[in-house]
Amino acid sequence: MQIAREQLSEILGTSIPDSVTAVDAVTHDSRAVRAGGAFVAIPGFTVDGVTFVPQAMANGASLVIAERDVPGAPTAVVPDARVALADLAVEVAGHPSRELTVYGITGTNGKTTTSYVLHAILSAAYGAEHTGLMTTAEIVVGSEREAAVRTTGEAPQVQGNLERMRAAGVTHVVLETSSHGIHLHRVRGTRYAAALFTNLTRDHIDLHGSMEDYYLTKRRLFEWTDGPKLSNADDEYGARLARDVPGTLTFGVVESADYRISDARVEGAGTTFTLRTPEHGDLTLRTPLLGDYNVHNVAGAAAIALETGMDPDTLVRAVAEMAQVPGRFERVPAAVDRGFEVVVDYAHTDVGLELVLQVARDVLAAQDGDGRLICVYGAAGDRDPAKRPLMGAVASRLADVAIVTTDDAYTEDPQAIADEVMAGADAGDTTVVLDRREAIRAALAQARPGDVVVVAGKGHERVQHLPTGDVDFHDATVVTEELARA
Repeated sequence: MQIAREQLSEILGTSIPDSVTAVDAVTHDSRAVRAGGAFVAIPGFTVDGVTFVPQAMANGASLVIAERDVPGAPTAVVPDARVALADLAVEVAGHPSRELTVYGITGTNGKTTTSYVLHAILSAAYGAEHTGLMTTAEIVVGSEREAAVRTTGEAPQVQGNLERMRAAGVTHVVLETSSHGIHLHRVRGTRYAAALFTNLTRDHIDLHGSMEDYYLTKRRLFEWTDGPKLSNADDEYGARLARDVPGTLTFGVVESADYRISDARVEGAGTTFTLRTPEHGDLTLRTPLLGDYNVHNVAGAAAIALETGMDPDTLVRAVAEMAQVPGRFERVPAAVDRGFEVVVDYAHTDVGLELVLQVARDVLAAQDGDGRLICVYGAAGDRDPAKRPLMGAVASRLADVAIVTTDDAYTEDPQAIADEVMAGADAGDTTVVLDRREAIRAALAQARPGDVVVVAGKGHERVQHLPTGDVDFHDATVVTEELARA
């Protein structure tokens, strides 16, 4: 949509250079600038976007938006470049969320799984061609699927995808909404019809500085939402959120929960539980997902679906028939013929690792044998280092065999990261194999019938970020390749 000069001035709250008559696109990526578009120079964490103004101008930018004047470029100076990027992105896309029912899912753990469960429910009710999904793992527009770059893309990507969904006939969208997305204004201007909170545990302290700020950032999604709001009453911060934001309903095992979980049990390759509902009585839900935390993920998705008018019979069927979630306790089929299980999971914090390893132990217990739990894991670089020894302690407590390897090291030395993880691990059951493929190979070589191998940290991701540069790496694919070689 073309934005005229006068409207630009109103949106940005500043004067527009006389040479600019209108813009019809906006981006923060100088490589993606097109003729007649606006380039927003964001002061990044490591590089100032102003550095890329010459490239943006060479690619045809008609307007530069920055937090300071850029000599030689037609510049609109704004107090916050990210706010300007979001406001202009919404306008260029034509406010797509006004014509969509957008469900926001936030929290530390469980966002992606809950998003997939809710998407499956909505697809069953309204048709896959009318549902959309934006998550850490992928973007789904009807029947089209593509890999996602990050949990919540920058504002032009968010609004552009919403507009693409609207144009394709999508009516209901599940938007996994990270704290980065809220804090950095990536979802600013999006109209949310409903919101759900999963839980809050230590993560992203490098961005927020404290758990309190982390919580308050998450809470903003609920303050923006006029429609149904669901929060996990079994989580300390979830219970607080329900108290803080009027109209918030709860789900959980506590007796006071509006949607109460009970009688959860493993049945075959999945889980069955009862969900007490305010309007539809007790529903028996069967899901192929395993683990108490996934019971909460399914219960939350079911509750928000019911609160927005979902037929309970459709809900029950959709939950039972949903597929695996990419990189979330994802079983690798190639291991089945070997008699052991290999599971890939995104767990990258001590809390997340504990949850997935506990589920793996439950799988072993259900087999009633002498199988062992083997875990391959690592910690990310350039992130909160305090969780590294905590991850080591969790793995040593729950796994029989642990292999510390490299996750996304970014600019840090992988050996230094591993040393910090080992500070909390038991050296008697833990080894360090820095090369991730070699670590996976070592774990598979040890596995025998009845064992469960968990490869944690990367999940669905297809790129590993190393000090020497990015490399293609997808855990499930590597596991499959190594099994074929053995």
